[in-house]
Amino acid sequence: MNQFLFWSVYMTHYMFLKNKYFFMWTYNDLPYDWCKFCFHNFAFGLASVVAYPAYYTREMVDLWPKERGGFCTWNNSYRQCFKWMVTNMDMQFYNFLRGYTGWIKRFGAQYYIALWVADSMGMMSNCNEAYNSLETQFPMSSESV
Repeated sequence: MNQFLFWSVYMTHYMFLKNKYFFMWTYNDLPYDWCKFCFHNFAFGLASVVAYPAYYTREMVDLWPKERGGFCTWNNSYRQCFKWMVTNMDMQFYNFLRGYTGWIKRFGAQYYIALWVADSMGMMSNCNEAYNSLETQFPMSSESV
């Protein structure tokens, strides 16, 4: 899969949801893991559906059998291949997701778990201060220490 596209879409939506709805676990006493599960599922699903056609395009250009003589139909151009996909495949978007369930079984579960663990380790947090550090205990006088 186009990892940069997947990562950027995922992080954009996950961090937006996490920052926008922080009050759900801070003030409304909902468990953070439940909120994280909802945000993570939405962001992961959206990112994988948006980025999978880019992976499928790469697979068509690089891995599909070539024509006689080794000639590539799309002249080894991802742009030409995606343009061909848009004009020649059916108009329903699910045709761009052919093989998506296989990708989810093979790679998607690993991505999902890795992103969940990364958030649990604090890699997706805006505040990187330790819980019991001086900055969190004495926020007004931390600069003078």
